[in-house]
Amino acid sequence: MTFLFYNFLFCLFHFSGHSPAIVYHGVVGGNVTFYCPVAQKSPLQFLYFQKVVAGDPIFCNGYHSSKPLPTPLPNTEMDQNYTMMHISGLNLSDSGDYYCYYMHKDAASGDPVKIHMYLNVTGRQVFNINVCLTVAYFIGIPSECNVTCHSHNGLPGKQMKWNVTGNINREMLKILSNDESPPREELVSISSTANFNCSVDEVKVSCSVDRFTSETVSVCAVIVATVICSLLAFGLFLFCWLKNRTTGTDKGISHEILKV
Repeated sequence: MTFLFYNFLFCLFHFSGHSPAIVYHGVVGGNVTFYCPVAQKSPLQFLYFQKVVAGDPIFCNGYHSSKPLPTPLPNTEMDQNYTMMHISGLNLSDSGDYYCYYMHKDAASGDPVKIHMYLNVTGRQVFNINVCLTVAYFIGIPSECNVTCHSHNGLPGKQMKWNVTGNINREMLKILSNDESPPREELVSISSTANFNCSVDEVKVSCSVDRFTSETVSVCAVIVATVICSLLAFGLFLFCWLKNRTTGTDKGISHEILKV
């Protein structure tokens, strides 16, 4: 009977005017807290949250000063002041429209206040960037480099975007591949490989999916540094080798003179 009473309230006030929804963002496996902006500090008669699923209201959690309420959802919890609801262990299915209903004990009318909220749950993107720390050439500087960005635990159908700073044009960046792994538990891994022309200048690169962005790495500077270090190491080796050879030759000549 109690649940039917709140369903009646939902139907009564669901279409009584529209106001912009308060938007919340969450990630899969994370937490979110809904705040119902109570208008005054007088004691509450009730306050509860509902979610709309396929047009039907689903009771989430709440408080009533004199009546029992339906069993709350297991991953929800109300705060001590009964104005906030915490949802833990978010899933993609938690996305959608939520409503907060509340009424004060001294309310002049019998109509509860309704607050519209919307929760957008996305995948928790985890990025790995593989930069070409390839063969250290002893002569010349390599002119290009392939960089691969991997993103895990994302939503299907999303595109990976390359973000580049510095002096670069279309000829310096070519997208070689974009791959998406088969979804597992509604989440996917996305991979993209880009080719950078490093003959001009250092390039700083990051990749992003949705509103998540990876760390920024220096691509061509790594190559140049690798080549310079390799040349210095090779020069030092050559210097030591020539020095040892010259010293050995001098000792041989002195030995022959003493024998005469």
